[in-house]
Amino acid sequence: MWEDFNLTKLPPYGKVFVGLFVALMLAVTLWATTLALLESGLFGEVDTSDKAQQQYDYTSDIDAIASDSLAVTPPDWVDSGQQEPITGDDLDKFSTDSKSDWGLSKWVDNLKLSHVHLNGHTALFFALGLVFMFSTVSAKKKKIVYWIFAIGIILHAIGLIGLDYSIYAGILIFIGGVPLLASILYMVFKIFGDLRKKVGV
Repeated sequence: MWEDFNLTKLPPYGKVFVGLFVALMLAVTLWATTLALLESGLFGEVDTSDKAQQQYDYTSDIDAIASDSLAVTPPDWVDSGQQEPITGDDLDKFSTDSKSDWGLSKWVDNLKLSHVHLNGHTALFFALGLVFMFSTVSAKKKKIVYWIFAIGIILHAIGLIGLDYSIYAGILIFIGGVPLLASILYMVFKIFGDLRKKVGV
């Protein structure tokens, strides 16, 4: 039964539905790809609050505060009458704690980002793959495209976990993203090709 059915045999309204659906999926993919390329810095740096915070020179501000506050000591509310000045070592400790907190927070953010991408790509894999299953492409080629698509999704998700931590993360994102995008474009091209064909062609 399934072997006898393909996209070329859909009625006109069915082809319109499938065509619009695939076009929307393609728009989502191209939109996400464009955003990824812009954020990668390939076309110039994009200013973000995170990058601004990382590039901010805290040392100069700390030095200025220290020089202006040499004669000032904060009140010690625990030991009445005794006050302890803030030293450079204290400021370094606060800075170190802040960096370690940022590292953990960034790692958690990467996990969340990876999870979101994994969910979205998996949904795209199922939706577009289901339509592609009824294309006139040979069974062998369909299996190859499915495997490439799935492996690309996994590599891309793993790469996102290590974003801003390791250069290998960027490599994994690229290695996973290229075949992922290529699989989508190939499926869309073949689906549109079948929708243009008449029954029996």
